[in-house]
Amino acid sequence: MENVLTPKEATEQLEVTAETLKKYSLLLEKNGMKVLRNNRGHRQYSNENIKVIKALIYLNKEKSVNLEDAASMVTSSDFDFTILDRNITNPNVITLSSSVIPLQNEVAATVLNQIQYLQNELKVRNKKDDEFQKIVTNRLEEQRNLIIKQEEALKKLNQQLEAERKKSFWQKLFSK
Repeated sequence: MENVLTPKEATEQLEVTAETLKKYSLLLEKNGMKVLRNNRGHRQYSNENIKVIKALIYLNKEKSVNLEDAASMVTSSDFDFTILDRNITNPNVITLSSSVIPLQNEVAATVLNQIQYLQNELKVRNKKDDEFQKIVTNRLEEQRNLIIKQEEALKKLNQQLEAERKKSFWQKLFSK
C-alpha cells in the first residue's frame, strides 16, 4: 500500500497550518481530487495528494493564480507537474522549457481570440443599446407631444365650459 500522511504530517511537509491544509483539501476535493480517509473519517494524504497541493500552493503564491483557478488547473488531467521539479536559482527569472512555450503561445492566442470576440460582442450590444435608446427617446417625445395636445384640448374644453356657465338662462335656452 502507498505511504500516506496524517494531516499533521502533511502540514509539516507542506509548511502550512492545519486550517490552510483543510481549506486546500476542500477546494481540491470539490474539483475532483480523491483524498483517502481513515475509519474515523480523517483525511490521509497520498504522495500524489501532496504533489497536487504543492502545485496549488506554487501557482497561488509564485504565479499569483487565484485559488479556485489553481485548483481547477492542478486537478485537470493535462497539468504539467514538472514545473515543481525545476531548480530555479533566481525566483524572479523563470526559464521555460521548449514544451511549455508552445502551450503558452496557444493559451495566449486563445485568450486574444476570446478578447476580440468579447470586444465584438460589446460593440454589437452598444449598437443595440444605442438603437434602443433612440426608440425610447422617440416614443417619449411622441408621448410628450400627445400630452401637450391633450392639455391644450382640455384647456379649450374648460374655456368652453366656463363660457357656457357664464351665459344666462335665456342665452342658454335660445343659443341652441
